[in-house]
Amino acid sequence: MAVSKSCVQCGKCLEVCPLFKVTGREELTPRAKFFLEGLNPSEGLNEKDFKSLASMCLSCGRCENICPQNMSGPDLVSSLRAESKGFTKTCWDLWLSKPGFIWPMVAALSKFSPANLPEPVGSAKKRMEALFAKSPKPWAKLVPDIKFEEQKVVLFEGCVGRYARRDWTRKAEHFMDGLGLVRADKPDFVCCGSSYGGAGLLDRQCKARKANITAWKNSNFPLVIIFCTTCLKGLKEYSLADFDGDRELHNKWVSCLIPLSSLLLDADVTLLENSPQQVIYHKPCHAPQPDSDQALVEAVAGEKLMPVNSDLCCGFGGILQLGAPELSKQVGYFCIDALTKSVSPGAHILTGCSACVIQLATLAKADFFTGHWLDILE
Repeated sequence: MAVSKSCVQCGKCLEVCPLFKVTGREELTPRAKFFLEGLNPSEGLNEKDFKSLASMCLSCGRCENICPQNMSGPDLVSSLRAESKGFTKTCWDLWLSKPGFIWPMVAALSKFSPANLPEPVGSAKKRMEALFAKSPKPWAKLVPDIKFEEQKVVLFEGCVGRYARRDWTRKAEHFMDGLGLVRADKPDFVCCGSSYGGAGLLDRQCKARKANITAWKNSNFPLVIIFCTTCLKGLKEYSLADFDGDRELHNKWVSCLIPLSSLLLDADVTLLENSPQQVIYHKPCHAPQPDSDQALVEAVAGEKLMPVNSDLCCGFGGILQLGAPELSKQVGYFCIDALTKSVSPGAHILTGCSACVIQLATLAKADFFTGHWLDILE
């Protein structure tokens, strides 16, 4: 049988694939996907195999980082999903198309839904509660120690920050003002494109990228402040083609993408009386290196912070929520169990990814708070 010319079937991806770690099923690994993709049509990649290949991926990108051939499982799956048509992809497209209308409507309807419905509807109630959750009483105060002079900036809220967690956006803007950053005219940003790309909605992804680049240009090329790890990754991945081959403009865009947490690392920290005894940091799969979110949580929590496990995936997986919800939950519960092992009830689980917040808050026990690091800041 012919195998993909690039994949050497070394199996290194098995070492880092969350699906394989949790299930032990090698057919879910990137190596298996590249093997099936390399089959000749006459060797029978039937419709069932194709649908399995095009759906069972968390888009975590861990395989890409370790592959000696620099191959990307998420890119392969994205291209295969782009070639397929199905109800799941249509639903995901609809979910992302009008979040300002659809998300609150689903949240309202979910309040009346029974908890024992089959997935993915069954967990909708808790998922919507997590999406529209309110921050707890803050337990840390930051006073930024640096000031910028007349540096024009804009905030990239992300879909969750714009349509569900406006409190995150308000806090981010508060810290931007405290840093002395001067806000440029607010651009009409849309989705970063990551969710579209992972689902194979490549035309949608391209349009979103073009819209964001145009909005940035119209605001006269300001710094773009970001507080969601996945949004940061999605924006950094804009290609030269998205800039119509203008390499200088592309490089300028990348240099203007700034994690909010990186600007707060030198802030003076004051812990309030209601601070928890233990703090857990969940490192997202898409966290950059170095991870300024982790560094900020370390600075805030100090000795309260438990050892950070960087090998855990929350299992959100974008469209996997619809295509294989039980698999998503299986990975998520594995992550929760590992994070909270030997940790007392009342601990706070913090992360910097909007999707991770939703997934972990949906699956964690009620005696653990799960949220964005912005949640705990005054």
